[in-house]
Amino acid sequence: MSIIIKNSQLGSETMESLNKLTDLDINAAIAFKLTRIIKEISSIVEDKVKMERRILDKYSEKDEEGNVISPKDEQGNLIQGAVNITDMDGFSSEMRDLMEVESKILYERINFEDLNLKTAKVKDLMKLEFLFN
Repeated sequence: MSIIIKNSQLGSETMESLNKLTDLDINAAIAFKLTRIIKEISSIVEDKVKMERRILDKYSEKDEEGNVISPKDEQGNLIQGAVNITDMDGFSSEMRDLMEVESKILYERINFEDLNLKTAKVKDLMKLEFLFN
C-alpha cells in the first residue's frame, strides 16, 4: 500500500503541520517512518514550487528585455509581489493541471492511534489526512 497525494494538498501549511508532528514525543519506529515520508514530501513540494514559478514566469508580462513588469497602483507606486498575467486562461489551466498531479509515496499510511498523541490541532490534522488510516 502507498500514500497518494495531490499537489493541491501540498503547501507551506502542510509542511508546517508535518514539522509539528516531528517535534512531538512519538514512538521511535513511527517517528523514523514519518521522517522518511517527510523527506519525500519535501522533495515533491520543492518540485511543485519550481513548476509554479516556471508557470508564473511564462505568463507574466515582460518588457523588451525579458524582465517581469511590476504593476503599479493608481498613484504610480509599484505593487510588491504582484505581476500582470498576459493569458489568464492559459495560466489558470496550467496551474489547475499542476495541482491535479498525484504523487505516490511508497510507504504505508500511519495508524493515527500509533502516534499516541494526547492533544492535536484539528487544522494540522486536516492538512495531513492523506497520511493516516
